[in-house]
Amino acid sequence: MTMLRRAGPALATSVLAWALLSTTVGAAVREIRPGDSFESAVESLAPGDTLIVHAGTYSDTGRISVTVRGTAALPVLIRSADGEARPLITRAASAVIQNTINIEGATYLTVRGLEISSNGGDGINLNSVPSYVTLDDLVIHDVDVGVNVRSSMSHLQVLRSHIHHTGANDGTGEGMYVGCNYATCVVQDSLFAGNWIHDTRTSTQGDGIEIKLGSHSNIVRDNVIHDTGYPCVLLYGTEGGARNLVEGNVLWNCGDSGIQAAADAVIRNNLILESPGNGFNSQDHQSATPQNLEFVHNTVVGGSPCLRMSNWGGKIGLVLANNAVYCDGGSYAISSMTGVTVTGNVIFPATSMLPSSGYRVGRSTAQDLIDAASRNVYPTATSPMIDAGTASWVTALDFNGTARSGVPDAGAYTWTGPSNPGWTVGPGFKGTGAATPPAPPASFRAQ
Repeated sequence: MTMLRRAGPALATSVLAWALLSTTVGAAVREIRPGDSFESAVESLAPGDTLIVHAGTYSDTGRISVTVRGTAALPVLIRSADGEARPLITRAASAVIQNTINIEGATYLTVRGLEISSNGGDGINLNSVPSYVTLDDLVIHDVDVGVNVRSSMSHLQVLRSHIHHTGANDGTGEGMYVGCNYATCVVQDSLFAGNWIHDTRTSTQGDGIEIKLGSHSNIVRDNVIHDTGYPCVLLYGTEGGARNLVEGNVLWNCGDSGIQAAADAVIRNNLILESPGNGFNSQDHQSATPQNLEFVHNTVVGGSPCLRMSNWGGKIGLVLANNAVYCDGGSYAISSMTGVTVTGNVIFPATSMLPSSGYRVGRSTAQDLIDAASRNVYPTATSPMIDAGTASWVTALDFNGTARSGVPDAGAYTWTGPSNPGWTVGPGFKGTGAATPPAPPASFRAQ
């Protein structure tokens, strides 16, 4: 039975998370338990309502559509119950194949703490121009696409969520698919931060996070992405919109490329490791051609080739600065770099494809990185990465969030002592390596 009660001050305190929930008169708190219909509950929500979903399995057979239009004063929250296991929202195998949750035109909506699987559709599909939607602390698995944005929208946040084993029903299987081909829809002013995405290979594509052509002003930050079918992070271009920002991510065993970006992005402080294909790849993609792209303070270890940069010569706003690229046994595929800013990098082995004035030659992965085989690519005490960078392209913080000072070091880390002061990179959420996400930081927003 669906229970309904009015919100009061005590309830508002219990659901305090990213922002205070309104206690405006008229807002209701609904609670559902196994045997109740998740579909009916979410489709009857009104602005200001909170839906608390208790532990158990909810397996509706109808099409679930969340259309509630909350406001800044009357936001809507769907969340798990405090102190209980995650409730599972799924679809019966015998039901018509459908997305588990469709968010259609909803506004000022937060969904938090649920586990979501499917019978072959997407985990969450957003369409019909929603806005101000936050998806937080979700576990999404055994679906086609984890989070699929197939509409223009703004102010989407996907935070601290675990997305894995996508590609159900022989689908495309992206962890997150953001926008539309050829910019027929545009996603902007959105944040994808602190997520753990992996095992997207049982699919026809399986990118980790894909930001489509025309989508702009988005941030991809502090995600752990590995074992993907297509690139761990793929960006096209913004078609004149503000650049996208990709920073602080760790990526390994990515299909095709660790990061592939055609244009209009700032890519900084990322670790790209163990790539069986390209480490970093930049080339024409749909109507985007390389321009307005900064690749700064990243560490790339491995790849075949480690760097693939096509059609960069003579373009505007292209920067390769303060990176560490270790390509033992690998190669480079770099076309003309005429007019490109190349400075402060450390490259091993040396290559004539980059201007020699733009980099210092490393010694070897074994000598210059603490333990690359264990994904510890922090510099050794004698690494040529130390003090190799160029101050004009320094970033304020490094991969660990440590402040940079003095002459910058090349790569994603700033050297502060003989051992890595940050977390040991591995499966799990950044900063902990655990299967449970860390508490939200004060802000995921840009520095």
